Amino acid sequence: MGKTLFITDLDGTLLNKDAKITPVTAKIINGLIDDGLIFTYASARGRLSALQTAGEINFKYPAVYHNGVFIQDPQSGEYYEKCVFDRDKFARIIQTMRDNKLYPLLYAIIDGRERVSWISGEETDGIKFYLKTRQNDKRLRPIRNYGEFTGDIYEMIFVSNYREELERTLSVLNLDSNFAHHVIFMDTYEDDDGNKKYWLEIQRFDAQKDTGVKKVQKLVGADKIICFGDNMNDLPMFDISDESYAVDNAQPEVKKIATAVIGSNDNDGVAKWLEKNAGKYL
Repeated sequence: MGKTLFITDLDGTLLNKDAKITPVTAKIINGLIDDGLIFTYASARGRLSALQTAGEINFKYPAVYHNGVFIQDPQSGEYYEKCVFDRDKFARIIQTMRDNKLYPLLYAIIDGRERVSWISGEETDGIKFYLKTRQNDKRLRPIRNYGEFTGDIYEMIFVSNYREELERTLSVLNLDSNFAHHVIFMDTYEDDDGNKKYWLEIQRFDAQKDTGVKKVQKLVGADKIICFGDNMNDLPMFDISDESYAVDNAQPEVKKIATAVIGSNDNDGVAKWLEKNAGKYL
């Protein structure tokens, strides 16, 4: 029997509605990893953010970060792969944002560190929501103007209450599909008024969960992929997996293409499925 890679999304899938790993999930999955299960994750989060929310699990195989931008060791942070934008080509996008007063969150590696930059004093409601939920994030880097968007840029994010606003932003940016790709999705979490935000994520054309998961598959020498997810950015991962499982709280589009629907993220759906089924892969 060949090796099987088990890979899960974090937010809305392995993490509960409070963005935490439950004691039940931690106990089950740590036990399975100790028994030899090849289990890791593919997340929109960066490594440090993922550690803050999922640190109770002893992940030891390469993980996918920022939806495929980075493949890293979850503990040491060693990079296996990086997908950053060409700096000269991205300069046009920065000029377009300046001309149209678009205010993003820009992710970049600066002086060897992952940083998230935004123009201080021009925070949109979406950026304010983002900052409120990440007050202790050491990556945060307020800047004064567009000229300070520097470093090896690997992701750009816009957050809004309205999908239509993000679609207008995309139209203004006029991205070349051979340069960048995008996804718009509804957030897993609610703001103080009980509303969920829409996110527009823009990355290099070849940075997606499918390409990231394929890279991890090669690194661990797996013959088969079984994945778990809940949201639109998980669809590429579902497309290339041998089996794909949507948690019960997943978006309808995700459930539609899944091999099956399992328990929700608030009921330890992934861990309980693994507890019942992983034995045949060990």
